[in-house]
Amino acid sequence: MDGTIMIDNKRLDRPIIILGAPRSGTTILFRCLALHADLWHLPAESHQILEGPFHPASRGYESNRVTAEDIDEKLAQALRTRFYRSAINLNRVWSNPALLLEGNSVHHRIFNKFLIAGLGKASQFSKNAAIRFLEKTPKNALRVPMLTRVFPDAFYVWITRKATRNIDSLIASWCAVDKIGPVNRKRYGQFAYPIANQLKLQDYSDKMWMFALVPGWQNLKGKTLADVAAWQYYQCNAFISNDLASIETKRIFSVKFEDFVREPVKIVQHIFDWAELPPSQVAEGFARILPRVNDAAPRVSRSTHDLRHSSAVYAAIERLPELDPLQKIMGYEQMVSL
Repeated sequence: MDGTIMIDNKRLDRPIIILGAPRSGTTILFRCLALHADLWHLPAESHQILEGPFHPASRGYESNRVTAEDIDEKLAQALRTRFYRSAINLNRVWSNPALLLEGNSVHHRIFNKFLIAGLGKASQFSKNAAIRFLEKTPKNALRVPMLTRVFPDAFYVWITRKATRNIDSLIASWCAVDKIGPVNRKRYGQFAYPIANQLKLQDYSDKMWMFALVPGWQNLKGKTLADVAAWQYYQCNAFISNDLASIETKRIFSVKFEDFVREPVKIVQHIFDWAELPPSQVAEGFARILPRVNDAAPRVSRSTHDLRHSSAVYAAIERLPELDPLQKIMGYEQMVSL
């Protein structure tokens, strides 16, 4: 055996899993890497695969945390099979699939979703018996032990973003809506959970809990949305840090969002080299222009140092409780000063 994962006489070879808190830059990093001709990936995030066996409703909405003890080999094999069978590679059917990733309006997103689905199905006819697989779903920040059991040879890319910027983006994204004709819908509500109203937050009355359901969310009763966002940020990064400690370091690539947006081509090149992949002109070309994706608010002329919810963000960070060793991801004292 060479360490790759056998699936119905097929293989998922050294999958690359992007980890990060919601709104940390996982999407734009994924889009850059997904343009590599050798990387296969899902048409969207893996909610439809993983929210089946691991939906938090089955455990009273405790959290999205999943450990190795929550999965047996039969289920692991079933998940590998679903990931393999669902994987697509747009490079097989389009010379420059980067064109599908441009545009951030709701109409662009809907059109591209259907186009990617159709082209993705066509690409599956040329799928090899062994593929390199790329996965990105922010809730996986809480599932590393399970993923390690499913993919024992996985490579992990951990992207982190400054606490203040990440938390600020989370606050805006919790409230972001898309207007489709006369209808407003939650932009990120497709895989949200109807439990947020249990907290009776001071400034958020919607019932939908957005993004990762982190352990300890029940203790946020009567708090603010900024408190929720801050707790999501810290908990996601804390669990990633703790869980990756048991993975050999050569299979971990850490990158700061700020470094990535400053030198995207260089970072993409380094990741491909680390993952033992050849260079990709298409991926590097996309990284060179690095379009903004999934922004929760319209583009405005503001300094990159400005925050939309500055006072709320800093107040929420100050209110965070003392963090135990698991939660000391970069040093509490350092982060509150950001």
